[in-house]
Order: sequence, then C-alpha cells, then structure tokens
Amino acid sequence: MRYGKIKDLREDRDLTQSDVAKMLGVNRSTYTMWELGDVNFPIEKLVKLAKIVHSNVEYILEINLDKRSINYPDDIDYKVIGNNLRKFRMMHRRTQKEFAKVLGIRQSSYSYYEEGRTRIPTDKLVTLAKTYHISINELCGIKKKKLTRMF
Repeated sequence: MRYGKIKDLREDRDLTQSDVAKMLGVNRSTYTMWELGDVNFPIEKLVKLAKIVHSNVEYILEINLDKRSINYPDDIDYKVIGNNLRKFRMMHRRTQKEFAKVLGIRQSSYSYYEEGRTRIPTDKLVTLAKTYHISINELCGIKKKKLTRMF
C-alpha cells in the first residue's frame, strides 16, 4: 500500500527518515519500508506519525483532503477500534461474513478485529473506509468532523 503523503509531510517538517524512525521507536529501515509502501504501516505508528507531522491519518492515507491535525489518544486501543467496527458494520446492516468477504479474510479473523483481540491491518481499514465510507479517525475514537473525501 502506498502512503504518498508521508515523505512530503516529513520533508515539510525538515525531518530525515532517521529522525522520524527514532521518534516512532523503530529502525530507519523499517520506517523506510513504510514510507515506500513496501509493508503495512501499523495504525498505532501511523497515528504517532500524524502527531509528529501535525496532520491526520486519513490525509496521510489519501482518504481525504483535510490536512488538519487531529488530537488522537496517546494509545490506540484495539477494543475501541473493534467496538467502532461493530457499530459501523451494524449501521450498514452487514454481517461479519460480509465485511470479511470485502476484506478477503475469514469471518473468524474479522471477529478478532471486532473483539479487539488483534490489530486490524491498516490496508484493511482503508478498504473498509473506501467501501463503506467509514472514517478511520472515528474508528480510532475521534469525534466526527467534516472532512473532504478524495473518493
């Protein structure tokens, strides 16, 4: 998955890859792979990055055009995300099996996400956001704001 905004946001803050990697608590090579889109960027690190570059996750993921910073919680709680996944799924009157099919995973894997037992990969969050117009910021527990969607 490509994270096209990361490099620009980092450079706007005059930060090197090493600077950001250190702030995120990872090796520079790991951060470089995230910036290049070679591996999935964990949501908790993406939230930390959004704080560092004074932006928001949905802008970084190119889901909306609103670059404004959002006050994310210090720790991303998988149970909060899971409860919000369940809420959005029910709002859309879908079953776990239907959401799992959209994500290309088994229902049992999806149920772990809703139970907060495991972190949902960021690429799966993006798929849900684009398919069902679900806000990743809201999934992380941020109150709804008007944002300009890119899709």
